[in-house]
Amino acid sequence: MNLITGQSRETIGADELALLKGSGVLIEDPRRERPRYFDGRFLAARDLIRDQQYILTREADLGQAAGSGVASGLDVERGSAGDRVNVAAGHGVTAAGELVLLPRAIELRLADIPRAEQLSARFGLGRVPHPPLRNRSGLFVLALRPVEYTDNPIGAYPTSITGQRTVEDGDVVEATAIVLVPWQDDGAADALAARRGRAAAAIFAGDGVRGLSANVLPLAMLALSNNVVVWIDEAMVRRELGADRADLPGLGHAPRALRLAHLIQHQVHLADILLASGGRGFAAHEHFPLLPSAGPVPAGMIDSSDFTQRYFPPEMAVDFSIIPEDELPALVEEALSLPPIDLEAPSAALESTALLLLAPIPRHEWRAVSGRLSSRSRTLRPAAINLVATRKPLEILQQLRIPRLPQASEPSDPAQAEWVRLAALPNLWFVRRRNLAYRDDLAGEAIRVAGHDTFDTDAPRLAALGLDGAANRVLGRATPRAALEVRSLLSSPRFAESPSLTAAALGELGRAETLDQAAVLRVAADLSAPGVGEGLARLERSRPETVPSKAALKAIADGSDWRATDVAATAARTSQLSGMARTALRPQPIRPAEPAQPAPAARATARQRDAETTTAAGERAATTPSGKRRKPVPAADAGAPTGKPRGSRK
Repeated sequence: MNLITGQSRETIGADELALLKGSGVLIEDPRRERPRYFDGRFLAARDLIRDQQYILTREADLGQAAGSGVASGLDVERGSAGDRVNVAAGHGVTAAGELVLLPRAIELRLADIPRAEQLSARFGLGRVPHPPLRNRSGLFVLALRPVEYTDNPIGAYPTSITGQRTVEDGDVVEATAIVLVPWQDDGAADALAARRGRAAAAIFAGDGVRGLSANVLPLAMLALSNNVVVWIDEAMVRRELGADRADLPGLGHAPRALRLAHLIQHQVHLADILLASGGRGFAAHEHFPLLPSAGPVPAGMIDSSDFTQRYFPPEMAVDFSIIPEDELPALVEEALSLPPIDLEAPSAALESTALLLLAPIPRHEWRAVSGRLSSRSRTLRPAAINLVATRKPLEILQQLRIPRLPQASEPSDPAQAEWVRLAALPNLWFVRRRNLAYRDDLAGEAIRVAGHDTFDTDAPRLAALGLDGAANRVLGRATPRAALEVRSLLSSPRFAESPSLTAAALGELGRAETLDQAAVLRVAADLSAPGVGEGLARLERSRPETVPSKAALKAIADGSDWRATDVAATAARTSQLSGMARTALRPQPIRPAEPAQPAPAARATARQRDAETTTAAGERAATTPSGKRRKPVPAADAGAPTGKPRGSRK
């Protein structure tokens, strides 16, 4: 292998070079010219500088191939004073492919950047070079810029006979400069809080951060008032290295890195607004001209008395539904492929925008919550029922009267009470929905049908554990659907493998006031929560050659405090489990399986077969060798003494 020229690079001759140039198929890159060394050549400083520039250009090209952004660290946060910010150590790559590095964390005083504006103009970041401002106010982008300077003077020999020795800097030092780039927006006279939303809309509605040079790495956007930090927003301009290369070729409106940054920026911005307002409610358009296609919703945005919402514009169609919390990230990822929501769009565009408001439910509570709801979604009306913007002209003419508010549902309705509880959750999310033509000609609802096969299979197991009485009491109080849920719960693998957890389930079901389907689902959700029952399982596994005694299981089913034992066993060391199991479960050895007893009919058949065999044997013994038949002896008396001793006389 030739390590100098490489295997894929070929040196062409003068004739071939002239031919390729003449045909226009030779493309030259003037940035990648390097000196050609040979014996006898006189080398000057410019030759070695060209050699260095060639290497730097190649490295920058390779850096651009991986994308731009922060590789690690470089987090920006408030400093020890109002005019200071902290920048963590880290490194990243600019859009031009240059590496920027902070080897240690620094605290930066914003007033100590006297030439930020001149640097911005020199680097092509600003239009006009302004003089340094003593007290800066407005929006600025905190960025890193790769620079270099010469240092370490050394003596230089003369290049001619009559020349004199001089002193020149002997090293070129690469460094990173921190710059503040003024953000060009049209809201210089507005409040900084309002300009934050407009700046985010300008960035995330387009292709990203525009107006910034490719030679800088943006870290955060700062809002300054007389050099005092008002807010810091990293997600608005910061991008992670390689995030813009994660998308496959597609027809999305923006790269995934930009969409994900919009979601993160919206979460941080919303948290700052709620902190500043003390949690007071507001409409989304008051602070966000542009919403991501998915994001969190402030608490209290749904009025549970009539189920109206006041966060989104009234023209939008908003539905309220539930979702398992472990499926929410996948749904948010799917929604991020849709364009953002422009809250300043015309009414016609807002009317064609549909949203889904989601209440995340833990996985172990999913069936319990679904069982308490009559349907898994309901429509949310705008807070202003008679809002003119929500009505068309024909509707205005037809409804020239005072509208009547819808009657509130009965508070005793369990489904209504569950919706009220879900509406008050603090972690609601919204996602944008696609407008698709779904088929509605087929409608129906899945209904579970109860049966006895499952319980008949588990009945011997419960009887062997001494829990058949508790199970019969529970099933006697349960409704038909609740009985089905009880059988399904007891026959699930987690409960079927743990006698103590089975007893705990029967105890919890027995303490319920009314044993309907919702009550059983609540117990199932409680016992299926993460960590519940782990201690009992550890106690059972600590003595695998034994099983809990019937007395201990009956005590658990009758209402003993098994939760304290469960919590203590979960936190106990392995060496302590055997002693705890001896006290709590009173284990007994596993009895070997007894041979199966034949059925009554089979036993009768066996007795009849034995009798026939005995009779046949007696008849064979009553036959003499000469063929004469003797008097048969009853089978019951065969081999018995006749009452007269052998050899006695008459």
